[in-house]
Amino acid sequence: MATPSPAPSAAQSHALSVRQWTGLGFLYWLVFMAALEPGNVVSALDAGFHPHWGLEATRLVSAALLGSGVTPLLVLATRRFPIAGSAPWRGLAAQTVTILILAPVLILISCFLAAWIFERQGAPRLAEVRGQMAANLLLLIFCQALFLAAVQVTGRLRERATIAPTPAPDWPDRLTIGENGRLTVLDLSAVEWIETQGNYQALHAEGRTHLSRETSARLLARLDPARFARIHRRTIVAIAYIREVEPLSNGDGLVRLAGGTELRMSRGHREALRARLAPVS
Repeated sequence: MATPSPAPSAAQSHALSVRQWTGLGFLYWLVFMAALEPGNVVSALDAGFHPHWGLEATRLVSAALLGSGVTPLLVLATRRFPIAGSAPWRGLAAQTVTILILAPVLILISCFLAAWIFERQGAPRLAEVRGQMAANLLLLIFCQALFLAAVQVTGRLRERATIAPTPAPDWPDRLTIGENGRLTVLDLSAVEWIETQGNYQALHAEGRTHLSRETSARLLARLDPARFARIHRRTIVAIAYIREVEPLSNGDGLVRLAGGTELRMSRGHREALRARLAPVS
């Protein structure tokens, strides 16, 4: 039985494809090489050589094609070893190693291509390879690092731009409770506090008690956290009905409601409730 492919991550689904990056890589390397061309022409003139513009154009396009040829490897490095998560240094180390390997390989390939195309030789001279390594290795490492940074920054920006904000939960204003074979629709604004009674949750509202057969955690998950808070493992209180909170000597507290009911608050919920009741500055 075929194994289903894993769903792409948010970053991958919103990032440019490898083919798109390869096309951009060609333009990137072409612009990069063209920016260096005036310096190469000046050096050639100083040495007494007159550049052949057709050969220069061929060299520029060949270098751009060679650079774009390794673009898939650079994009793969950013996706396989991202600089994110709990250990970003691992991704940084892997990407650095990728650049350090590709840079001399690119120079070596370019030397062979130059020997084949321009000099009609089977292999470049060793002195030529050494000279190109000394002259261009650091520059090529920097150029690849800049391209890697562009890939990662672009992916992050596209991801942030396309991820829709999570809609706020639509908390109910009423609760339907089954009691003795009948359904009771209870207005949650009338509920003052809730306590656990065996397998039931007792909702106290307007002097009456309504029993709902469910756990305290399940019921609390259905209530708006801006209106209800847990103060004990067995007790949930409506914040609007709290009138006073009195600390006790053992670290617990006493919560008094508007109707005079006093509820025990455990010390583990004291700070959370205090933060909820603190005035907004």
